Amino acid sequence: MKNLFVTDLDGTFVKNSVFVEQDDLRAYHSAKKYGDFSVATGRSVEEIKYIAEGDNIEVTDMIGFNGAVVTRQNEIIFEKHIQEKDLEDIFKYLKENKLIFDALDGKRRIGNFNHEKKDRLWNMELICVDNPFELLVGKTIYKINVRPCKEELNSHYEVMKKLFPNVEIYKSGSTRMEITARGISKASGIKLIKSGYNRIIALGDSGNDVDMFKIADISYCMSGAPKEVQQQATYVVESFAKAIEHFEENYK
Repeated sequence: MKNLFVTDLDGTFVKNSVFVEQDDLRAYHSAKKYGDFSVATGRSVEEIKYIAEGDNIEVTDMIGFNGAVVTRQNEIIFEKHIQEKDLEDIFKYLKENKLIFDALDGKRRIGNFNHEKKDRLWNMELICVDNPFELLVGKTIYKINVRPCKEELNSHYEVMKKLFPNVEIYKSGSTRMEITARGISKASGIKLIKSGYNRIIALGDSGNDVDMFKIADISYCMSGAPKEVQQQATYVVESFAKAIEHFEENYK
């Protein structure tokens, strides 16, 4: 049986958003005995490469920006950016509500968000200015991270879902939303790469992982995830390493 393991990065395979822990790296090598290994993340393809190259990890397919860019063996097989009119309307909303955000074009993070932990940027250039909107005119943007305070996240989420029906909006933590073009998700990315595999095993920990949990044959959610996310997975485990250990015991 040919398996494809598809893992999220932050909070799942890279728990601290800095490096892959040794237990999880050993688990990756165990998983490779049973199939191919791919990544689906809200980060860029360049950031996936950064982790893969740093730990000598063989990644068959890369699903970046929650599915907005998909590559196979370093060849782009799909990409879809946020349309210009939608960007204009979203940026207007962000400006009027004085929200903190960063917009990703594949190589840079552009916005008014100043990341305090630079080691989590993974060689991505960060452009942080008080008024970033002029810098964003005409840019190709694949994803926007919006970072309201915890108390305001749900209200902005509900309002933006109604105002902007032509984009996808996910809650990816207690103080962050992720915006991509309409129809884009990690699940849409997996649909592009799943041909030839008998079984898809998905691993994640956030709201943007729910869609891929639903289309996977087996899904593992990290125990630190919100309860509503945990409920969508086949199993809840403590770590990536524990997920692969469970797979070996029950499915190999």
